[in-house]
Amino acid sequence: MSVARPGGVLAIMGASGAGKTTLLNSLLFIKSDKLNITGSRITNGQTATPSNITAVSAYVQQEDLFIPSLTVKEHLLFQAKLSLNLNDKERLERVNEVMNQVGLTKVADVMIGGEKLKGISGGEKKRLSFALAVLTNPSILFCDEPTSGLDSFMVSSIMDLINELARSGKTIICTIHQPSSQIFSRLDKLLLLAEGETAYFGATAEAKKYFSSINLPCPEDYNPSDYFIQTLAIVPGREAECREQVKHFIK
Repeated sequence: MSVARPGGVLAIMGASGAGKTTLLNSLLFIKSDKLNITGSRITNGQTATPSNITAVSAYVQQEDLFIPSLTVKEHLLFQAKLSLNLNDKERLERVNEVMNQVGLTKVADVMIGGEKLKGISGGEKKRLSFALAVLTNPSILFCDEPTSGLDSFMVSSIMDLINELARSGKTIICTIHQPSSQIFSRLDKLLLLAEGETAYFGATAEAKKYFSSINLPCPEDYNPSDYFIQTLAIVPGREAECREQVKHFIK
């Protein structure tokens, strides 16, 4: 049984095709009618349904659709009018609070921009995605590869934000693609997937010890996340051999 708790970051990792995004989508009931799902999804002690999971969560997707000609504040105010039952003054206060929380105050009046219109940076757009998600103050944040496409500085900045949101009492569940060793060490819990099955679930800091216990020690000075993913990957041309190794994890 895998459990994500308030105040922590649960990272879902695995090789391409392991089922990371499929798992995330199934937790949110996205395209779940096309999946054969077994087991239970529990939220706050109750069986999860599309309505009760939506009521307490938000989804930060890899790509968000913004209106390029709007400023950061205008876009957030527009979203606030759609999602918050507040008066104009209260909405503005909430938007200002969120911009401060995610570090967007300095670019509040800058256009978002797009392919043909200069605007905020890629890292700031990712922060805007988080701002839109936390506008309604959800208890749970689901994030699909929030660091993809960003340089190392921006990745570190986004991880700072994710950890700050977790420390504020939120439950963060994210898929993440081959983080650096520095970023990996900042994840609280780790769920490793292989062939759609759980290969490891537990504290990130204990993962190396577990792999050593099954005679697959991570080499010294090697990025643990790279090693785990390579160990669990199904390599073309070596499918039978790789699947045999993966069986050690998913008995």
